[in-house]
Amino acid sequence: MRRRHLPLLALPLLARPAGAAPSAYRFRIMREGSAIGTHQVTIAEAGGQLTARTEVAVQVKLVGITVFRLTHSFTEVWAGDRLRSITSHHDRNGTVKDMTARAEGGAILVQGPEGPQRLAAEAAPLSWWDPRRFDRPLFDSETGKPLRLQWSRSPMAGGLVTWRATGDEEGEGQYAADGTWLAWRTRGDDGSLVTYERS
Repeated sequence: MRRRHLPLLALPLLARPAGAAPSAYRFRIMREGSAIGTHQVTIAEAGGQLTARTEVAVQVKLVGITVFRLTHSFTEVWAGDRLRSITSHHDRNGTVKDMTARAEGGAILVQGPEGPQRLAAEAAPLSWWDPRRFDRPLFDSETGKPLRLQWSRSPMAGGLVTWRATGDEEGEGQYAADGTWLAWRTRGDDGSLVTYERS
C-alpha cells in the first residue's frame, strides 16, 4: 500500500488558524474501484493539546481468500505546532512494527524498527491530514525513519489545492482552501491505483 521525506524546499502553506481542524476524517480506501478498507482520523483538543488518532484497516480478497491484510493504529499528541509524542502499531500480513517518539529537550527521540533516531525538534510524521507540516523535516509514521521527499503544489478551481509527494514515498492529496483533507491517491506495490473517498 505504501511507497516511502525531507522536503527539499519550503513551500507556501495553506492558511488555517490553529485549532480549526475538523474533528474527524473518514475515508473509504478504494483499489481499482473496489472498496478494500477504511482510514479514519479522530481529532480532539483538551488542556492545550491536540490528539489525532488514526486507524487504518485494509483487507484484499481474491476469490474469497484474503491475500493482503494491513492495520495501522497511530496516535499523535501536539502542543501548538510542536509534536509531543507518538505511538504507532503497524501490522502487515502478520509482520508487526511498533514505533514511539517523544519530544525531549531540543529533539524528537524515536524508538522503532529502524533503531533509535534523534530528529530535529520541529520534525513531524508524514500525516496527510494536515498539509501545514509539509515544509518540515518529516519522518515515516510506521518506522520513525527520516524521509526524503520532493513536494509540488498545484492550485485548482474553486480554491482547491493538490499536494504531490515524490521520493521516499509517493502520493498526492487534495485539500480545500482552508486545508481540509478531501482525497488521496497513490499506487500500490502491485501498481494498482489506490484512492481515498470521503465517507
